[in-house]
Amino acid sequence: MPFDAVLLLPLLIKIAAAALVVVVASIVSEKAGPAIGGIISTLPVSTGPAYVLLALEHDDRFIADSALSSLVTNGAMILFLAALVRAAPRFGMAATVGLASALWIGLAVLLRAAGPWSLTGALLVNLAAYGLAALAVRTPPDHAASPRRPVARWYDIPARAALVGLLVATVTTASHVIGPTATGIAAIYPIALTSLAVILHSRLGGTAVAAAMRSALVTNPGFALCVLCAHLTAEPLGRAAALALALAVSLAWAVGVLALRRRG
Repeated sequence: MPFDAVLLLPLLIKIAAAALVVVVASIVSEKAGPAIGGIISTLPVSTGPAYVLLALEHDDRFIADSALSSLVTNGAMILFLAALVRAAPRFGMAATVGLASALWIGLAVLLRAAGPWSLTGALLVNLAAYGLAALAVRTPPDHAASPRRPVARWYDIPARAALVGLLVATVTTASHVIGPTATGIAAIYPIALTSLAVILHSRLGGTAVAAAMRSALVTNPGFALCVLCAHLTAEPLGRAAALALALAVSLAWAVGVLALRRRG
């Protein structure tokens, strides 16, 4: 395979995976409700391929350490989701995404600077973030608007996929010129959730974004358990088995959340 193709492969996989999950989640949000779309958006569809590519190039210890770093950064993800829940019904799309992204970047920088992290520290970060998020989203906004009914257009799906691809390509390409520290932050930026928020806000309104991200918060522990599983099992079981087990944990959590929603 040509050298340029080797360099482009991770980017193309990341774009395709993120576009797939966001387009599917946005369609499901319009058909079955934003809450179900939020559950789909938290599945490791884009993170999974990234870890597979890492596993092909690095050893078991590297995967274990990377998973611990992802667990720490999940604390920023939790509060990013809470910020979207609170901001989306109150502000326009640009302000909503801008505020949540600024919060995520600030928290990611602080968490990175506070390292190195132990497993205990990573778990405490996540528990603290869940507690703060629960306080932030415990009551809905007083002036939330009703969701809008989307108007179907033939170019909607291609446009959504193109938007996600553009955002992913921009973030990934920029990471090559902003230095190693910023690159590490940009690489794990929640691009799929940001793209979903942009699409839902423009098509269904801020209330739909809040509902989707509230649901994503409930499903997020599945991602935390996913990377925790990868961290704990990468060395004793090997990175291939660890990643397969981590994916199974994430899917099991999402299925459980869906089952509880149906019963409720």
